[in-house]
Amino acid sequence: MSLPSESPLAPAGPAVGESPDVASRPSSLFPGDTGVLAEPTRRALLQLLRGPYIHRERHPKLWPVVIRDQEILASRLSDLFLCLTVDTDRGVAFIRNADARHSDDLPKVTRSTPLSLLDTCLVLLLRDTLLRAETQDSRAFIDRAEIDDAMSVYRPVTFTDEAMFDRRVSTAVERFKSNSVLLSTAEEERFEISPVLALIFDANEVSTVRQAIDRLADPSSSTATSGDTDGDDADGTVEDEGVER
Repeated sequence: MSLPSESPLAPAGPAVGESPDVASRPSSLFPGDTGVLAEPTRRALLQLLRGPYIHRERHPKLWPVVIRDQEILASRLSDLFLCLTVDTDRGVAFIRNADARHSDDLPKVTRSTPLSLLDTCLVLLLRDTLLRAETQDSRAFIDRAEIDDAMSVYRPVTFTDEAMFDRRVSTAVERFKSNSVLLSTAEEERFEISPVLALIFDANEVSTVRQAIDRLADPSSSTATSGDTDGDDADGTVEDEGVER
């Protein structure tokens, strides 16, 4: 998650399977322009590369372009070792690194951020809240007070510095805000949970998260008694859908 980062990457040459009207060179958009994609398609491609994602409601001009030119965009991204994921039900499109299970030489274009145990607790809370809302066909919202209350149960009893724990929760919240998982609303302490979270963390990822939380809650666990809920324990990763500089 995806920290969005700008990228100057641009495709060159028509992709296989492009329709003639798209593959034909448009009017030059700037001096030296040799691109072949129409301007809306270029803008959609650029937003995907910048990350973290394109959302139907937050990008109303780009979303129809993604749907119309999905095959073309996927082809151009494949040239950059990236895969396009489009979920029309949730109205989200984003990129991932190409699956490297069959090749060790594929470059990693997007970044992955290790999750601390406290981060994994927050992921599970947000994802559960999101899925409950989706069963009611509604958007998911959560208050900061709800987050603080839910996260407080993960503060080890031997960790008496409540202020420090609160700061670590705040750090986790800010991380997910910067990655556009938590979206600002008109109310300062109220957030919308991006539907992209359900796609980034599938059932397998959730299983990993639950195992991490079980270790945190286990009184015999050294992690549970040490108070170190903010270390990079590599219990999960969140992929930054922006292109790495």
